Amino acid sequence: MNPASMPLSVPEEIYLACRYFLPRLLFWQSQWGDLAIALGDFPSDCTDISTPEFWEHWMKGWSKLGDRYVAQAETCSYKMGQRLLFRSATSCYHWAEFMYFADSNHKSVLRQLIKDCFLKSWDENVRPLNTGKIEWNGVEIPYYLLLPDNVDPHQPLPCVILSNGLDSVTEVEVIAFAEHFVNRGFAAFLFDGPGQGINLGRSPIPVNFEEVIASIVDTLSADARIDQKRLGFFGVSFGGYIALRVAKHLGHKFKAVVNLSGGPSITPFEKMKRRLKEDFQYAFMEPEKTAMPDLFERLALDLSGGCKTNVLSIHGTLDDIFPIGGIQALNHKWGDRHQALIYEQEVHVCLNQINQYIVVITDWMGSQLAPNNTV
Repeated sequence: MNPASMPLSVPEEIYLACRYFLPRLLFWQSQWGDLAIALGDFPSDCTDISTPEFWEHWMKGWSKLGDRYVAQAETCSYKMGQRLLFRSATSCYHWAEFMYFADSNHKSVLRQLIKDCFLKSWDENVRPLNTGKIEWNGVEIPYYLLLPDNVDPHQPLPCVILSNGLDSVTEVEVIAFAEHFVNRGFAAFLFDGPGQGINLGRSPIPVNFEEVIASIVDTLSADARIDQKRLGFFGVSFGGYIALRVAKHLGHKFKAVVNLSGGPSITPFEKMKRRLKEDFQYAFMEPEKTAMPDLFERLALDLSGGCKTNVLSIHGTLDDIFPIGGIQALNHKWGDRHQALIYEQEVHVCLNQINQYIVVITDWMGSQLAPNNTV
């Protein structure tokens, strides 16, 4: 905790405890000063990120900063300033809840605040969101469809469908990737599937998530603005695992699939860190830890038979959630259909490399979805 007589800063012990997350926090919308404000009063004796107490203090600090941004936005006299402040609040509320599992009701409240603030931050005059909803097995799936500038109504657009992981949200991490695809000239379809985004804690993630994606493809097939022959898929973290399921089961519907730090199998549940165990249990709405090893076995993806689309995997050699051996297995089983960009000394999602690989991914997707690509 910073004494009142000391300059505001991130306490060293807190920095050391959460340094893995910092590239993630700073890439999207938050600034270093946000960390100093949100974490400046953190108790110096609460540095174990495996404990609920750590994430309780973390949640309170980020929530307070989010409230501060909202209060300022509501009194701001000009639209651009309001939007900037609401976008900052969006990130703050997300960081408040992304590893907070102690109170499911409060987590849901924070997730709703994320969506509300994001919508207030968006300038429809610059780029319409094209919102809608799909129903899948009784679950309402909200979505955004973003279109690039200067759309020719006579030329259907290639489209990339983007999937969250377990603890990301559409309005923070996924939108940042989507904006790159849109700037490349693609449409981007962002959604909150079962167990994702606003549906986290309301419905479990299904093992057969490719069926959700099939419903999305059906929805897009009715949209004359979208070129059904030039669909791409992108997933981050557990969304990368979903991407591999899409490649395996729906590859004939997609020209290209990007797997960012997913894999065909997950590290054994009993070997996971406590916060990761909670993350998986919460997303799958499985209260019994004893049921998780069996679930992980059912999630293991059978790679036999290859796939019918091109796949790019981005992975770190030190990934402790989806072991690097799974990427090597993809190379072996899927052959020329699979290529991998491996980062040495990087852990899950290769957070230090975001600025580099986000461009690699966009370039690669562009080459795959080009009109003259018949592969």
